[in-house]
Amino acid sequence: MRYRINAGGCILVALATTLGSASAMDLGPYELSFRGDLRFVSLDAPYDSFVNDGPGLLRFDEAHDGLRVGRAMANIAGPILETIRGDLTFSSVADDNDYLVDVTEAFLEWRPYPRNRLRARTRIGAFYAPISLEHRLVGWESPYSISGSAINTWIGEEVRTIGVEQTLSLQGAPAHRNYDIAAVVGAYVGNDPMGILIFQRGWSIHDRQTGLFSSLPRPLHLAPNDETIEFFREIDGRVGYYVGAEYRYAQHHVVRALHYDNRGDPAKRSGKEPAWLSRFDSIGWRWEMDSGTTLITQGLKGDTSVGASSDGRGALISEYWSYFFLASQQWNKHRVTARYDRMYTESIRGAQFFNSDQSAIGWTFAYLFDWNASWQGAVEFLQIRGSAEQRVPRGVDPHANERVVQLAIRYAL
Repeated sequence: MRYRINAGGCILVALATTLGSASAMDLGPYELSFRGDLRFVSLDAPYDSFVNDGPGLLRFDEAHDGLRVGRAMANIAGPILETIRGDLTFSSVADDNDYLVDVTEAFLEWRPYPRNRLRARTRIGAFYAPISLEHRLVGWESPYSISGSAINTWIGEEVRTIGVEQTLSLQGAPAHRNYDIAAVVGAYVGNDPMGILIFQRGWSIHDRQTGLFSSLPRPLHLAPNDETIEFFREIDGRVGYYVGAEYRYAQHHVVRALHYDNRGDPAKRSGKEPAWLSRFDSIGWRWEMDSGTTLITQGLKGDTSVGASSDGRGALISEYWSYFFLASQQWNKHRVTARYDRMYTESIRGAQFFNSDQSAIGWTFAYLFDWNASWQGAVEFLQIRGSAEQRVPRGVDPHANERVVQLAIRYAL
């Protein structure tokens, strides 16, 4: 067992100290948030992590366990004009992939004064589409566990809106109704490699978010000098879109559905990087009870393809789908969470060239304790068990049982 903290962690400690001092300053109408965690990681996994160019599905591996920096996040938000607000999030995951500090979200938000029950919100910049019902905290973090579900892990890895989003919501309160209804539409560029991880690696479960300028090792090296993936690139000149709806009832229930299509042209490429045609549908429900119990379920199903073909659908096509059930109970300073994930991918064209079939089950159990408003302790057990045929070209067994225990100390301001 190794006990270590890398050089990036030392820099992040200094960053936390600086931000802590800044929080005491008068920032006027602006809000400064910082969140960082130091964790001890213990693994039982046969493969190196995909983060370190291995076939493993966990964020860490046995060569990168012990004392680690989980994530440091700094967010500043506030008014720019009377109805326009800015939001900027810096993030560091303290690994060896590109930038020590990167940007995960940066956008402007316009909320004009309402004249009736209809509310409008316009976002422009880089941000997460309204998919996750787990990630509710500043910096797109979850209050329920350290690691997100497989669905929202993948959203944090590969999916980002770099464009514009328009939301219209009908508020029930002015008419003495206990429900709100909203519709959203977004248009974006720069997400053409989306789908490559789900195809070449399969689903994963962890808490690492990809920065806008960062990269990850490519699971399958098909050509020299293509060792990394830059996820947020524009390759084919097409504009992607999503449309969705949300229903909220009595401050207890949220139902959210969304259709997402990056409109990639699988026949196009920029240098050695191809465009992927990736589409999915997502639906989820969150129920918050007065007893402190929260239940969340979500499902996502889609397909991704790459390569020129006569019908334009792509030479290699893989379908993917996943769902999860989460139950979380809050008692005063204590929170206990359990989550079950089911993960599938299936090659439906071109399996003779590359088999992208995956079938896996994930279990997550987490306990969080709030010492006070700034300090939190967290313990999480995570297991991914199943097969991923994407490992076969690497010459290893596609079947694996990967486990990790994480003990974290978190600081927030």
